[in-house]
Amino acid sequence: MDQQPEFTPRIGTFLILVGIGLLLGFFSSYLANKTHFGYLFSSLVVLAFGIILRRRAKPRPSSRRFRVVRGIYDKSKESREQKKRKSDNHSHLQ
Repeated sequence: MDQQPEFTPRIGTFLILVGIGLLLGFFSSYLANKTHFGYLFSSLVVLAFGIILRRRAKPRPSSRRFRVVRGIYDKSKESREQKKRKSDNHSHLQ
């Protein structure tokens, strides 16, 4: 049971999706020249409430899925920094 996330952030995610759907409904009513501002206001309220609930979620642990790629990237980043330091040292000496 410890593996499953809490229930409240799931409700927040659902409300965010509902808010996006209501926002799409507003845009489609606008394009049809029958603008319903109720869709806009309700989507903003539902989105805000969903974001508030979603912010309470605990961050997930790192999956370490791309650790090999990340290691290669970090090594190349370190080598670029070392080359930059060497070029900076050589330019100061001249």
